[in-house]
Amino acid sequence: MDSSPRQSLLWSDEFADHTSGKLDPATWNMDLGDGAAAGLVGWGNNEREFYTSDSIVVKDSLIIHAIHQGTNSPIETYYGPAEWTSGKIHTAKKVGFKFGRIEVRAKMPSGQGTWPAIWLLGASLNEGVSWPECGEIDIFEGTGAHPSQVQGTIHGPGYFGNDGLTKLIQAANPLSDEFHTFAISWHEDSIEWFFDGVSYNKITRADSELQGKAWPFNAEFYLIINLAIGGWFAGEVDPNLRAAQLEIEWIKYYSENGIGELFLH
Repeated sequence: MDSSPRQSLLWSDEFADHTSGKLDPATWNMDLGDGAAAGLVGWGNNEREFYTSDSIVVKDSLIIHAIHQGTNSPIETYYGPAEWTSGKIHTAKKVGFKFGRIEVRAKMPSGQGTWPAIWLLGASLNEGVSWPECGEIDIFEGTGAHPSQVQGTIHGPGYFGNDGLTKLIQAANPLSDEFHTFAISWHEDSIEWFFDGVSYNKITRADSELQGKAWPFNAEFYLIINLAIGGWFAGEVDPNLRAAQLEIEWIKYYSENGIGELFLH
């Protein structure tokens, strides 16, 4: 007997359908700059990229291009002329999610120093709740230094940064070789991670690591996709690297057994 949950598609963004060649402005925002304007210099992680709108291209898929700018870049950052441009998009105050299953079909960049991420932040961040109290769910996070590594993590009060609750596995080949599906099944008091349909981690509120700690994940969250360069997680950037790209084929959001709520603002 099939015990798989009954799924119903609530929302999707299939980028091949974007005949305009642009992101849907009703769904997506862009973060720009080096984080200084947002009070997060280096986006809080000593990152080297400067986010621009020109780094986002939609053509059969969503492509975030990271481009090396050389030594004479006219773009000024917190550390001097920008070494890299790249892109970051998110759905804050436009599209939100609570529980259900989120799947993202993506091909990762290659190159030492690349830092692609597909993640969720608590919508309460936009209502004055700080991080990590708002909660963070990393559907996928990876680095060019570990090209076959798949990692999913949660961050909350008392377990954030290097102390986030996480698990990593190794794929058979570099994640830049082909598209893979990264997913979470998210329910009240539990989150489970999947790679190409296979579960590799599950964290529940009852887990021993969370005893006595807050669980801020039973609320609305919004989606973020970005390609960072350098920073504490990615490490040193290959001095010979000149370009990298993160490619997203589609994003799908399902309810599972009737559980899952979409917010359209």
